[in-house]
Amino acid sequence: MYLKSLFIDTTGGEIQKLGYDIGAFIGDNIFLIAGLLVGIIFAIFMRKNLKVKP
Repeated sequence: MYLKSLFIDTTGGEIQKLGYDIGAFIGDNIFLIAGLLVGIIFAIFMRKNLKVKP
């Protein structure tokens, strides 16, 4: 019964608007998010390979 209600309710309620807003945010900021992930991975890599503490 629950799955049937998911298929019928496609009128564009709050959940669809929330999904659209999240998708628009990620689409607008994709380069910032990618740069942040690359920076975090690079910082972890450098921390594990360099034994010198600042």
